[in-house]
Amino acid sequence: MRETSKKVLFWALMFFGAFLLLTQVGYSDGDDAFFYQYTHEMGFFEYLSWRYQTWVGRMSGEAMVYIAFSLGIWFWRIVNAMMLVLLPCGVLKLAEKAAGIRTKNFLPGESVAVVSGYLLMAIMTVGYAAIWINGSIFYTWSFTCGIWALVPVADIVFDTGDGGSGDHNTWHFFYSIPCAVLASMSIEQMAAVLVTFEVLAVLVVILRKHEKQRTILLIIQTAVTVVAFVILFLAPGNDIRVASEVQNWMPQYEELSFWEHLFVTVQWLVSSFANENRLLLFGIWLAGILHIICKNERKASDVACMTAAGLFSAAALLPFAGIKVFSDCGLHIADITVRLEQVPRIEEMQAANWFAMCWWIAALLFTCILIWKVSKHNVVLMLVWLGGIASEAIMHFSPTIYASGARVYYLTDWMCMFIILVLAFKMPGKKWRDLYYSIVAGLGVWNLLYQVINYI
Repeated sequence: MRETSKKVLFWALMFFGAFLLLTQVGYSDGDDAFFYQYTHEMGFFEYLSWRYQTWVGRMSGEAMVYIAFSLGIWFWRIVNAMMLVLLPCGVLKLAEKAAGIRTKNFLPGESVAVVSGYLLMAIMTVGYAAIWINGSIFYTWSFTCGIWALVPVADIVFDTGDGGSGDHNTWHFFYSIPCAVLASMSIEQMAAVLVTFEVLAVLVVILRKHEKQRTILLIIQTAVTVVAFVILFLAPGNDIRVASEVQNWMPQYEELSFWEHLFVTVQWLVSSFANENRLLLFGIWLAGILHIICKNERKASDVACMTAAGLFSAAALLPFAGIKVFSDCGLHIADITVRLEQVPRIEEMQAANWFAMCWWIAALLFTCILIWKVSKHNVVLMLVWLGGIASEAIMHFSPTIYASGARVYYLTDWMCMFIILVLAFKMPGKKWRDLYYSIVAGLGVWNLLYQVINYI
């Protein structure tokens, strides 16, 4: 009971902190004003039909937007504060299951670390995806639903039901299935991740011959998710939306050759890891270093991995000292809120930009190797890592690749945070874990202060 009280107190304090922050947030002049106008002029189903026919198939997200704007800003502040708590809480819960942790005790170090995920992100990422009213509904709310939709899926895959074998709380499916619908019809990124892991989970239950009731419920959830995902993509408004976005954001989109388009995507993706996502990678590399240090016997390959992780970690921290040679990939987009008349070109790249690109491509490949090695060949972590990269790479098909960029990093960051937590859980020795959590939390606070000072 005492442990439960500590847990409730921690997350309650986070809720009130988030709520106080959100009381300072108001409607923006852009999309918020647009949605506020039309949600007050149209009926609920009239609005959804209009959006589906003329703009987008994200019906769950649009429904949440309508409800939030209709009920007013105080409703959004309360619900968004809850979502800002439930998202890291859900990521922590999934990490516990992936690491095979079966405890109801309060985990202070892990809880502080997962909340620090917000601080490790770029301030614009959090701003666009968690604090902006419209953006928070489509991203934070839908990602939260997606994470919690995966809870019973994780129970099955990792066999971590609270009641032990044969009692895996099948009632979880009664909230996970609606959550799956909300997530899969809100943002394509979350839907793709959800569908992928649900399908893999179905294969697992078939191969392991799990109990019939859980198998049926999982198949139902997977089928519902797939159907919702398909409905999203069948929206008549999707083509209209793409045509409008090409005109308004990147007129050159359809004129780019395959190689020009590929360069734009790779440059943008690598630059995001070199700048906005670098501290999450630092967290993974540091966990790898501590794992190797904790080993009784170290091979030559361990020393090589630890050395490489140390070099990449140092390079990730250099921007704090004003050294950008490792992070400047030549992506010089001054303002992502205006139409881009000229996309970045290969001819504009300098030798220093190519060096930074190659450095971070090597960093991404090395991270894959490090996760595989220190996790002792954990396939799930590998899939999450590759999924984090894929969730950004999908922007190859969008003309809003630069305008939507900050929000797109959000899912990748949380997937990296999941990897960080699982690796930390498997770190031998509480003192090493506590040291690790302290570094992660401290770096998060420093990152926030650094960005606020430079932003002001």
